[in-house]
Amino acid sequence: MASSSGNRKYPPRLYQIGKTPIQSRSMNHSCFLSNLQTQKEKVGEDVWVELRESAVGVIIKLKELEYTWSAKSVHYFLVNQLAIQSSHEVWSLIENQPMRFSVYEFEDITGLNCDPFDTQEQWNVAHEDFWVEMKVPISEGPKLNELQALFPSLSNWPREKRVMVGLLFLLSIGIFGISSNSRIPLHLAKRVMDPAAFQRYPWGRVAFTSLVDSIKVVTYERKRSYTLCGCVHALLIWIYEFVQGLGEIYGHRIEETEVPLLSWLGSRPRINFPKFCAQEKKNYQKIRVRNMIVKAMEDRYPKWDEDEPPPEDLDNMIVEILNDQLNDKFWDVVPPTKCLKRKAQVTAPSVPDNVDESRSIKRKKEKETAPEMEESHTDMPIISSTIQKLLEAVKNLSGRLETMDISVAERVIKTLEASVQVQVDARMGLSETEFKKMAILQEEINVLKGKDIEKIPSNAGNSKAHDEDDASSNTMTGKPFAIPHLNDQSDSTEGWESHLKWQKSVKCGLVLEELDSSLEEPTRRRKPQLTKTQMPSYVGNSTVKRIITAKTDSKKSYDPLAKVDSEKLQKVLEFIKSDMEDAKSVYGDRSARFYLTLIVPREAWPTKTYGWLHDSHMAAAMLMFHRRSMQSQSPFSSSRIAFLDHWFVNSWVNDYKSFDETNELSERYSMAYNGDYPAEFKTGKKWLTDVDSLFLCHLFNGDHWVALHIELQKGLIHVYDSIRTWVPDKKMQEECRPFTKMLPALLKKMDPKLKANLTSRSPTVALGYKFQGLSDQIIQAMRLKMAAEIYDEVAVED
Repeated sequence: MASSSGNRKYPPRLYQIGKTPIQSRSMNHSCFLSNLQTQKEKVGEDVWVELRESAVGVIIKLKELEYTWSAKSVHYFLVNQLAIQSSHEVWSLIENQPMRFSVYEFEDITGLNCDPFDTQEQWNVAHEDFWVEMKVPISEGPKLNELQALFPSLSNWPREKRVMVGLLFLLSIGIFGISSNSRIPLHLAKRVMDPAAFQRYPWGRVAFTSLVDSIKVVTYERKRSYTLCGCVHALLIWIYEFVQGLGEIYGHRIEETEVPLLSWLGSRPRINFPKFCAQEKKNYQKIRVRNMIVKAMEDRYPKWDEDEPPPEDLDNMIVEILNDQLNDKFWDVVPPTKCLKRKAQVTAPSVPDNVDESRSIKRKKEKETAPEMEESHTDMPIISSTIQKLLEAVKNLSGRLETMDISVAERVIKTLEASVQVQVDARMGLSETEFKKMAILQEEINVLKGKDIEKIPSNAGNSKAHDEDDASSNTMTGKPFAIPHLNDQSDSTEGWESHLKWQKSVKCGLVLEELDSSLEEPTRRRKPQLTKTQMPSYVGNSTVKRIITAKTDSKKSYDPLAKVDSEKLQKVLEFIKSDMEDAKSVYGDRSARFYLTLIVPREAWPTKTYGWLHDSHMAAAMLMFHRRSMQSQSPFSSSRIAFLDHWFVNSWVNDYKSFDETNELSERYSMAYNGDYPAEFKTGKKWLTDVDSLFLCHLFNGDHWVALHIELQKGLIHVYDSIRTWVPDKKMQEECRPFTKMLPALLKKMDPKLKANLTSRSPTVALGYKFQGLSDQIIQAMRLKMAAEIYDEVAVED
């Protein structure tokens, strides 16, 4: 850049370099696109098409994209903010390169109408009758859970009213991004009754305000979860759009789309930002960053109702960016702001008028009236008086004994604290057992009253693979044992909330205690024992035998049937307990829910869908397998293998939808061929030259997980299927087409002389593996082992 015009001040960092808070807790949001699937089924296809083309239809299009959200990537930019005195924009730094997130950027990314609010508009509509029909208080806007309560009868409503309910649903989830118990402001909710008024309203500005206001009030330095409102997905797309390198490596770009929001499939990587920045500088001499949407100098600030002059330091920075004179060394020497106080009041129209706090109030009252609290209150005056007298005496003593190494004050206080703590521990220890008994009794009473928290709605699961879920067999060849499977975005709101309630229940605690107690026994490492069907003569048919006994490259084979390491499982249990203490929500592969899904025994599941495996489980497992394959002593049978990133596989399947028309492959496929993509799966090995076999997992037919083994040299795809009768052979062929069509094209692109002819075969023809030796009885032990090993080898903070 050109030299700065002077030593002008810019906004300081919010946190000092090296002192940015680590994301030790979950980032929560309510913009769950998966919830839109239930809406689609209830409002009908005809209404869904109209909603898709509405003023907020881009939210539906994003949902249909199968896009993947990454909270960790967004968190990095939130904690690397600049401390600016403006409530209408956010600035973040990456290697001293500032990036603006204002309504200009939000409008460019989403394509939503972000025009200024028309304060002169005189508009109203009679809403009372429709509100009464929806069973919503006429003086307030609706809540999401009130809208969901309409679903059982919604299909019988007139089309016009189904459209209005659908729009309210989109406003709650995609525009305001508020919890299911928060209300849409009444004056905005009413606009769904007037199509013209709804279409012309600047919903983009509402969504932006809701998002930025929540960013401004969050305190990131506390080791607790925090919650964002609004369309949070715009933040991730902003990162991909404005940091070119991150978009290229992790964004999975889609060409020729309407708006940037629909141009990225995303992923959930664990980005090592220092390494990324170092690589960018090595390749391009700088971090490739787009600082802001460039406007004319007089329009550098978006128009807002408040006519406030911009802060001087912010204006200095923006002017010098526009003049190409930014001093990017400024933040190397300037300390962060000392005032970390966040925005104290939010007055934007996007904030809900009312939030139901009855549950919190109830909990507060219960705590205040608990027996142990009443007892302790009677002791408080005596303890308080004693402490006060001691402190006064200590103050006099410490003033006279200044020459002592350790003051009497410190010694007395330590002794006093220890004494008080002993009394408290003794009292709590006596009552802990009684509390557990009372909680269990209360749950049993709730069951008798028909209010058991484990009751779930009939639509909690939408996978046909579980109609016979209760069946169990001795082997995988008899009546199908439906191993759970489904992607991350499949839970309905009711099912999700039911799962969260169960995780905080006494029964979940008892399950964890039982697992914990089982670790007290000494660990006995057994030597792998093979059944008759796993003897060498059956090696052609036995998958288990081939897994257990590695061939030549490994000095130590991996035994998937070995008992789980007690120490590793103990760490998982400790993490789950700590994560469940104060997290408002659990989501993603660094959450208690992720591991509970794996370790809770099938008979203890609160719902039939609780233990279904998600995309995040597959992604974590594939990353673990990849890392093992890169060890100096790999546990696998050959070094000429590669494991594919699950998020890359998802984008591969999605790209196939347009491949027949364009026959074009993006650059990331070439990078994958050369072993350079994605970043976490780099091997430096070229397919065919250094790699003979590719391994990946794939969700077939939307309800069935299988593993694929692609032999590049032979041109074959082997499908490993635990329930071989579930997917018909013809359907299996169709589901393999993204690979049978696009992989030959990629191989030919990288080596034009190569004649690639890849075909997929059904499990009964290509495999012949009976999965003998894998019984229903040992699946739980394998899931425990998988959870412990994923946590030990993958779940680390970069």
